[in-house]
Amino acid sequence: MFAAPSFALSPTNDIVMTDHSMRSSKLIGATMYNDQGQSIGSVIDVLVKGASVEPTVILSVGDFVGGGAKLVALPLSHVNLDGAKPMMAGATRQMLASMPTFLFKPIENNGQG
Repeated sequence: MFAAPSFALSPTNDIVMTDHSMRSSKLIGATMYNDQGQSIGSVIDVLVKGASVEPTVILSVGDFVGGGAKLVALPLSHVNLDGAKPMMAGATRQMLASMPTFLFKPIENNGQG
């Protein structure tokens, strides 16, 4: 007989769990800070490709005078947590805004399905 694992179903807003894993559902939408406590963007999404590829965090950065926000992609390992705040040490808004723009590219259907 198969026994399903039991999970505690208590609601929590914590990003980091007791085993030090991050909850992507709480990370998405969070403001990203640098080690100076400055807001450098916000988390739009977390992409997972497979077990052998590191997850990617998609940040919305920019909002400078004369320029709008853009998306950039970084390895999730660049994100640390300062308490419950996502943080990227040494990052600045200008540095992230100078990175290549990330574009979501859907899979083409090719007339199937």
